[in-house]
Amino acid sequence: MDESTDITIDQNDGHAQYFSVSTAKLRNLYLLTFGFYAIYWFYKNWKLQQPYIKERIMPIPRAIFAIFFTHSLATRVKNSMQYKSLPDTNNLKHFATVFVVLTIAVNIVSRLTDSGTLPSYFNYLWLILFYLSALPLIEIQDKVNILMNDPLGSINSNYNWKNIAFMLVGAALWLMIILGILIITFDVPHS
Repeated sequence: MDESTDITIDQNDGHAQYFSVSTAKLRNLYLLTFGFYAIYWFYKNWKLQQPYIKERIMPIPRAIFAIFFTHSLATRVKNSMQYKSLPDTNNLKHFATVFVVLTIAVNIVSRLTDSGTLPSYFNYLWLILFYLSALPLIEIQDKVNILMNDPLGSINSNYNWKNIAFMLVGAALWLMIILGILIITFDVPHS
């Protein structure tokens, strides 16, 4: 049975729970942690969904292997919106598909460039695809925030010390990656 269409509604609050976070915070943490924040984001959503799914699910594997469960989560969000009679102007399954395709494309381009199969300037394509892969999650999060009566995600818009620490480490890694790409692309002699 596909749990994505089987939403059990909590009679106390009238709808299933999701992880509320501002879209700016989601974007920034996703990009600066090389997408690792998406694992946390998927985990939090599946953990909050667990009580509303009849079958037992494991949020950690669903988060780690998110590309296999992105459509399921998007369908649950869409069904929750329909249950609450909220307008759904976007097809969330399409955003889920775009996220999965971009995630796979980023990995393929990165591996082929690293192995030398593709020229080094394809690293720029990798960067662009990675940036674009955040956009579908932002669209899904926008709908989640509406569901949670927090359209701006203000409940979870501030950065805590852990967020800042991960962003600083990520920024340092991004700097090294960008410098490495520039050195390889322009074949800058090194000492």
